[in-house]
Amino acid sequence: MNFQERVSRNIRDIGDSLRVLLGPGWLTMLADVDAPSILTAMQSGYYMGLAMVPWLILLIIPLYFIQELTIRAALGSGKGMGTLLKEVYGEKIVAISLIAMLIIDGAAYVSEYAAISAIGLLFGIPVFVSVILILTFHTAIILMGGSYKRVENILLIISAFILVYITAFAVVPVKPQETFDAFLSIFTPSSYINSLYVTLLAANIGAVVMPWMLYYQQSAIVDKGLRREHYTHERFETIMGAIISEVLMIGSLLVGYWLRIKGGVVDGFQSALLSIDKIISPYWFVVAAIGMIAAALLAIFVISLGFAYGLSEYFNWPSGLSKRMCEARGFYAFYVVEVVPAALIIIFMRDLVNLILGIMVFNAIALAIPTYLLISLVSRKDVVGEYAISRARTIVLYVVTTMLVVSGIYAAIMAI
Repeated sequence: MNFQERVSRNIRDIGDSLRVLLGPGWLTMLADVDAPSILTAMQSGYYMGLAMVPWLILLIIPLYFIQELTIRAALGSGKGMGTLLKEVYGEKIVAISLIAMLIIDGAAYVSEYAAISAIGLLFGIPVFVSVILILTFHTAIILMGGSYKRVENILLIISAFILVYITAFAVVPVKPQETFDAFLSIFTPSSYINSLYVTLLAANIGAVVMPWMLYYQQSAIVDKGLRREHYTHERFETIMGAIISEVLMIGSLLVGYWLRIKGGVVDGFQSALLSIDKIISPYWFVVAAIGMIAAALLAIFVISLGFAYGLSEYFNWPSGLSKRMCEARGFYAFYVVEVVPAALIIIFMRDLVNLILGIMVFNAIALAIPTYLLISLVSRKDVVGEYAISRARTIVLYVVTTMLVVSGIYAAIMAI
């Protein structure tokens, strides 16, 4: 084997490894860092300094362990979440879960469209044009259905642009004392009677695990055709994605923190980006804008796929990107149609900052239904076989999920 053949083989081996390691888990975690989440992190840094950094680090733990349940459920049963919930708990329970997710998804679409439209205005693109471009791109990708891998590769390319926020660690200087004070603040009782602190904490929790993430990752694993031998790879992909997603959130927080120090403004997508342009650099303005658009686009794709999977499984329709449109009409139809109402709403709405924070807080509450059900499923050997979790881990997950939900309720009460 000559040098060129060895290089080609090594490149193929690396490509094969990436194709295994970068898939449903990675896309789910990167879609989790959507445009509203980035804005929430920036506002956390702007209003509370580094106080949320310790929480963002700690949230890696529940993010991974809750999402890891979808791997066990998918590989242990070979079924998507909608199908599995329906078989075990019946149609009514699944319908309630899907209705809750539909409300969350609708609000999320509005937020993603708001982000892209607001950024488009900074580049002289009218809101109507931005909305049409998003709808066209969203629909065009689905026309490539019939191959799960083909669509996944496009989404992986989009996810790469979100990684630009990692560069914030090189741009924003942080003093050790400020970091120490931030970690100390989580043990300070006065922090939890500060309504802004509690609201931002709940919003960041709501930005970590969202119901559509559970539906998408489990169904996508099945759609991709992953088998039991991929269990370790998928877990690694998920933990890697969980760490990167929270690193990106911290990077976004640092940007907001730096804008506060330098006299910038972070009351919305436009003000944040304009402050970046003025305070950091025009180059970083373009980079941050591209990263935010990519985050919103990826989220729109993954959220709509998650609901299309769940609804199709509920009605026992053929579903999945591995099927052609003529084979899974309902799946593709709902994927295309469900984003349209949000597109129409955004044309007439402008200031959505308070709405976005409210959505994040609501996510922390709405997370309860699908997560409790998923924990219960994965604790049963008759459902997932050898992938069932222990009783101790089941109890811990119930407790952690309850704490996340309570934080959302507490934040909602504090905001009244």
